[in-house]
Amino acid sequence: MMKQSSKWVTACSVLLLFGFEYALAQEKESEEPSVFPVELYLCNYNEGKGPADLDKWADKWNAWADSAALEPYSAWTLTPFYFGPDQDFDFIWLGASPDAKSLGQAYDNYFANSGELQSEFVQNATCSAHSNFATLNIKEPPDDDNSKPFVLSFSDCTVTDGKTFDEHVHPALKAWSEYRTEHGSEAGMWVMWPAYGGGDAEYSFKFVASYPNYASLGVDYDQYSNEGYAKGQELFKGLLDCNTSRAYNASLIRDGIPDDE
Repeated sequence: MMKQSSKWVTACSVLLLFGFEYALAQEKESEEPSVFPVELYLCNYNEGKGPADLDKWADKWNAWADSAALEPYSAWTLTPFYFGPDQDFDFIWLGASPDAKSLGQAYDNYFANSGELQSEFVQNATCSAHSNFATLNIKEPPDDDNSKPFVLSFSDCTVTDGKTFDEHVHPALKAWSEYRTEHGSEAGMWVMWPAYGGGDAEYSFKFVASYPNYASLGVDYDQYSNEGYAKGQELFKGLLDCNTSRAYNASLIRDGIPDDE
């Protein structure tokens, strides 16, 4: 949770209602996981600063968060691994809460009670963007130790005109999840619709996948290259247009889930 060097980005982009409303309906009418908020900060280290400085700040922030009962806000840092020229930043701060009210309460707490932490952060890094995404889980990742570093990939996907998320995309994603599971995939999968952050999104949603390590990502890579592409074509041809995935090294900063959950 950080303060921008100039001001917080507060302009709201238009929520892609076809996806968000569907996800809410699923929450009410079935056993589908509920929508939850995920925020992303895109940040660069200031001159003379680096990961060690962020780690020191995160230690102080975590100590404050413990004393302030910041739960249930969790956070990770993402460092680019597979990336292109458009990923012009040093790291991403990814934060998540189980619902938007909890995220809002965490921010109210932070703004009112964190003291010098906000100004101390901007001494280390400057963040050029702060976005919020309504997020739906498609495939649960393995029940593993979330304190270990892992891999997180993002791809921007656009739904073909005349197709809808509820009727076409979601069933295809669920079928893809089942196919991957049947072939030994350890990936977790999510869909993220842009909700806040300003500007018009040039895509319908972000498709996100997690892997416990790069070997696990490689297993899916090999399976897709050898035979999985045919299933992918069957499910998604004429339905989605997704750009090349970016992959990041993800490290846990704070596990905000209460101990009794």
